[in-house]
Amino acid sequence: MKFSYNLLKKYTDIKLTPEKLAELLTLHSFECVVSEKADGLSAQSGDAILNIDILPNRTHDTLSHYGLAKEIAALTGKPVKKPDLKFFEDRTKRPGDFISVTVVEKQLCPRYIAKVITDVKISPAPKWLQDELVKFDINPHNNIVDILNYAMLETGQPMHVFDYEKLEGKKIIIRKAKRGEKINTLDGGQYDLDESVLVIADGVKPVAIAGIKGGLETGVSDKTTTIVIESANFEPGGIRKTDKNLGLNTDASIRFAAGIDPNLAELGLNRVCALIQEIIPGSKIIGGTIDIYPKKLKPRNIKLNLEYLDKLIGEKIKPEFTKRTLESLGIKISAKGAKIFLATVPTERLDLEAEEDLIEEVARFYGYENLIGKVPAAAMAVPEKNYANIAMNKARDILASAGFSETYNYSFVGGKNIDENGENQLVEIQNPANSDFKYLRPELNSGLLKNVKNNFRFAGEIKLFEIGNVFSSPAEPKENLRLAGVSAVKRDEETINGAKFFEMKGVLNALFENLGVVDCRYVSTTADKWWHPGRVARIEHGGGALGIIGEVSPAALASLGIVGRVAMFNIDFERLATIVNEEREFSQISKYPAVVRDISILVDKDIRMSEVLGVIHNSGAEFIEDINLFDYYEGKELSGNKKNLAFHIVFQAERTLTDEEIRREEEKIKNALIKKLSAEIR
Repeated sequence: MKFSYNLLKKYTDIKLTPEKLAELLTLHSFECVVSEKADGLSAQSGDAILNIDILPNRTHDTLSHYGLAKEIAALTGKPVKKPDLKFFEDRTKRPGDFISVTVVEKQLCPRYIAKVITDVKISPAPKWLQDELVKFDINPHNNIVDILNYAMLETGQPMHVFDYEKLEGKKIIIRKAKRGEKINTLDGGQYDLDESVLVIADGVKPVAIAGIKGGLETGVSDKTTTIVIESANFEPGGIRKTDKNLGLNTDASIRFAAGIDPNLAELGLNRVCALIQEIIPGSKIIGGTIDIYPKKLKPRNIKLNLEYLDKLIGEKIKPEFTKRTLESLGIKISAKGAKIFLATVPTERLDLEAEEDLIEEVARFYGYENLIGKVPAAAMAVPEKNYANIAMNKARDILASAGFSETYNYSFVGGKNIDENGENQLVEIQNPANSDFKYLRPELNSGLLKNVKNNFRFAGEIKLFEIGNVFSSPAEPKENLRLAGVSAVKRDEETINGAKFFEMKGVLNALFENLGVVDCRYVSTTADKWWHPGRVARIEHGGGALGIIGEVSPAALASLGIVGRVAMFNIDFERLATIVNEEREFSQISKYPAVVRDISILVDKDIRMSEVLGVIHNSGAEFIEDINLFDYYEGKELSGNKKNLAFHIVFQAERTLTDEEIRREEEKIKNALIKKLSAEIR
């Protein structure tokens, strides 16, 4: 906001240059700069414009020249000069003789003051007043409107004026608008109103949008002789809502939306009356006001413990400094013991609500730059190693390197997201946001399949994983950390179908190997509705179940609207983390070359991969180092319900193997496959 250096000097004795004043305010209160290019009027009057970024929690008391001057006075130790509030009233009449005021919405309008002034002559404002408004980018209108705007800049209280003769029924009613009502505002706009908008109405229609903008029909004109001045206070939340809904943002709405002291309404009104009597000779100010203020805001009492103050600031602050600082801010201090102050906070400081707020004021006046940095004295201990987190981060890195992306799904599901276990098996939330978030999720698979469906719009192949908690046993809710992954492809050829299971198994083998988990076994299991029969296995370790891996059945995919092939795994990560081995055994790299031979076989479809690998390992071949399946095919071209498997077999020894030795090894493997599996060597 812009502030006039000369206008600030009216309210306190400022000896500092504008630049030094800006430095002082920046150091202790608000960021402030002196405008590099002052407008012509400011330059001619020897004035300077300060651009000050008033903090949101201080707009209620420093978004005015008088309010900011009090802050400057406290910083410089100078007294504050109050605004001129002297004026004479015509006591022969009362405002009630002219107008009646009714506040229907007392929560939205805590205070409403109306003042009647007669024998007013509307004309242009004096040049000095117009020049002052131009400095703040406010266009002059006439003497009355300009006085109200100037008083707002001085005191921070927005006010409005009505032409008394234009008020229907000579009534002012503060109420909510009725649906269908409209208002033409002073700036030429037209707005449709509803029940959410607080308005100032006369006996027939709305004449102003409360706290934001006045209406055109009751605005003052050259023919106006009697006016009603409104000085009120409005609830901030209602102003913000109306401001946003109607797209109106005015100087008044900015102040009311931030919240201001209801007691400021009287100060602002009295300042307007003093200015009117000074600038418009002959005007008569009717004695008294109509002041509706049912719940008066009173000063707050806050106890301040000086020992707590020293502890929180981290510095020994003298009680005399604390007392002097708070009193300079208008806070009354009384001692309640050797280490306790009772602070009575003025109503204008809406931001001072707790003991810590008072301590903050003392600290900023003391100067944060004067606080001595101290290293905290505390016992340092090495935290206990969190093996679960370490395993989790390693698993993330391993899966990411395998081409998977991590996803985070909601921990809440609705009835349409659950499986056949039924709602009675789910943990229900007492206060769900909506029906789609009624239960805690029992598994991760549904969320990942939903991710696949959504992402199939953008890509033909999806690889995702999630680490998250699942919940079960509604009687005694249990939480379990799980790891689930999905690999999906849009294509639906049968060859792709068989490959996805083995691809996912390879990913899991790499995960286990890099985590140091050994001796995991894949055991055939009975499939439920999710899994493809014959392409699902239980993952076991040490005689206990660790998880499950398999292809999702076409029927399950069809029910979800997914076209393609999908393989998944689901692992009990809490158990996995307990068997992770960070120690790695060193295996010396052989200095002798390895020899790779490929073997392709045709076997019955119902023969499991584990059987084939078992036959190869137990074939009597001595130099097998590794076996890798690199091709799997099932199709109509193969007769007799067969499938084709192709393996890379790696041979290696602590010497260089001869061709004859390799040939004998191959013969052993082929003979074993033919004898035990009736395999056809291709």
